[in-house]
Formats: sequence, C-alpha cells, structure tokens
Amino acid sequence: MAKLVSKRYALALFETGLELDKIEEFKNEISFISKVLEKEPDLETVLIHPKITKDEKKNLVDSLFKEFVSQELLNFLYIIIDKRRERYIREIDSYYHYLYNEEKNILEATAITAVPMDRKAEDKLKIILSNKLGKNIVLKNVVDKEIIGGVMLKVENKIIDGTVKGQLESIEKNLKSMKV
Repeated sequence: MAKLVSKRYALALFETGLELDKIEEFKNEISFISKVLEKEPDLETVLIHPKITKDEKKNLVDSLFKEFVSQELLNFLYIIIDKRRERYIREIDSYYHYLYNEEKNILEATAITAVPMDRKAEDKLKIILSNKLGKNIVLKNVVDKEIIGGVMLKVENKIIDGTVKGQLESIEKNLKSMKV
C-alpha cells in the first residue's frame, strides 16, 4: 500500500514537472526536503503526528521551506498534508528520482574500491558501462579498505565482484569443497 501511495504522488509530481518543464527543479526540491527529514527525525515525527492539525503542519512547512522550494512544491506538500500522506515524503522522493532517471536515461552505479578512484579511471569505467548498458552512467565511488584491491560494481540490483577479497573467498570456497 505504501509503495502504491508513494508512486501515485511521485508520478503526479513528475507529470506536473514535465508539463511545467521543471522536472529537475522538482527533483532537487523534493530531494532537499527528504534530506532535511532524514537528518531531523523529530521534524518528521511532528509532521506525521495525528494530533497536530493540518494548518499547523502547513505553517511549519511554510516557515521551513518557503525560501528554498517553489510554490508548486509547497502546494504539493499542502496536498500531501491534506490527504495525511506526510509519512510518504521520503518514498515519494525516491520514486520521483527513479522516474527522473528513466526520463533522462540515467543509470546509477557504485564502484567500491580499496582506495579512491582517480578521475581518469572513473571516466574510463563510466564510458565502458555506458557503452555496455546504453545508459548515461552516474558513478559513485565508495572506499572500503577490506576489499584489498580491485573493484566491486553495484549496478541496479546486480553486483559484479572483481575484488581481490572476492577472488580469495572464491578460492577458499573451492579449496574447502575439494576432496583429497
């Protein structure tokens, strides 16, 4: 049910963004609000509390976000408050982000390495992935010293393990399964 609600509202916001030619602006704004709620759990608690009136919530949203987001996004938040869907704001952001990436043919990937990748290696990996997958790649590099060396790629819900640690674990598994 929650996913359905989130998708419906995200799609409505996205379609409005398309009509107004503001999909990127809305993406940035809903993402900003979502990050604020993530960093300030007390604020989210206040927004979803059933004993706080809709008008009080709207005034709170107004005072916090009016200077940072468009009137269209404020109106969207008012609708969410009127319909008592405040608890779904972060999920709406997540699905909106997905819709935006689909529209712009963007695929997000994570490269996990033992040391930070240099710009040249990052660009080369982006080009390779882009050519193989036919998408514009947004690459994030995460450093994890435990992998020793190599790269572990996370693309969508797939993991490609090209790390030294992964290879050593594979060798260990093979050795343990051998009969002597």
